[in-house]
Amino acid sequence: MSRLIPSALIAVTLSTRKMLMPASLAQDSAAAAGVDGLDIDATSTVGAWLATRLRESVTNSVPVRSVWLSAEDLHSARSRRVLELITQRQPEARPLIVAVLPGAYSLRDLTRTFAPGRLNSQQWPVALGLPSPALRGGRPHLVQLGGIRRFAEEWDLSVAVDLSGQFDPTWEAEAAISRLGDRLSVLRITAAAPSRTAVGRDRVACRALHAAIDRDQELDIAVTAVKSVPFPITPRVASYGTGRAMDYITERAAIHAEALRDGISRFEGSSFSRGN
Repeated sequence: MSRLIPSALIAVTLSTRKMLMPASLAQDSAAAAGVDGLDIDATSTVGAWLATRLRESVTNSVPVRSVWLSAEDLHSARSRRVLELITQRQPEARPLIVAVLPGAYSLRDLTRTFAPGRLNSQQWPVALGLPSPALRGGRPHLVQLGGIRRFAEEWDLSVAVDLSGQFDPTWEAEAAISRLGDRLSVLRITAAAPSRTAVGRDRVACRALHAAIDRDQELDIAVTAVKSVPFPITPRVASYGTGRAMDYITERAAIHAEALRDGISRFEGSSFSRGN
């Protein structure tokens, strides 16, 4: 059953990261969770192969809203094969391509990877993907995020942040989200992060979620399984975890919308933790 978020700017997707299942089964899980689409992780050979196992039509299924690819493989034959297949399945709704940067990168690396000529040849919208290992605490990282935002503005790109992995727990969530501003388009979190009882890295991710919702900008929230386990994540488990996260996000967005209507502080009177 679909859950209605009180904001046309926010969409929730089920992410295939940490899930070893064909994209068609992931679509079933997303439909059962009532989310808006699918977030596909095709950064590995296995992930790319599973991504091609889509349904022939998305008429009765959820669409693919974003595809994560390694920046080095953005123009490879394997990546193009995945993207072309998805485009065939949903020609009227082309997904956002998230080019995942390496853990350590510089603005020179960005210029080399996203040269104007190569960007102009892309048929799909592109976002700079910041992986979990690249997220660090401290002012130097915030300065770097400011540079990324300016680069994204110059080449009309957006930014995606992955908070579902092992990032620095001292990462300054609110300040980082503020530095990225309206360039932030995708926030990937675990199913455990959207919760008043979130701890550790999930608590930091929850703070980032709150800050991102409060921007009143378009945002896709991709929800991954809580953690990798010795056994594959089943469609039922994926659907349940994503559904619970969707419930929290819906209520959080409703509180924010009510606060804006009443002209009061976004957190005043809220029964939810701010996550800090």
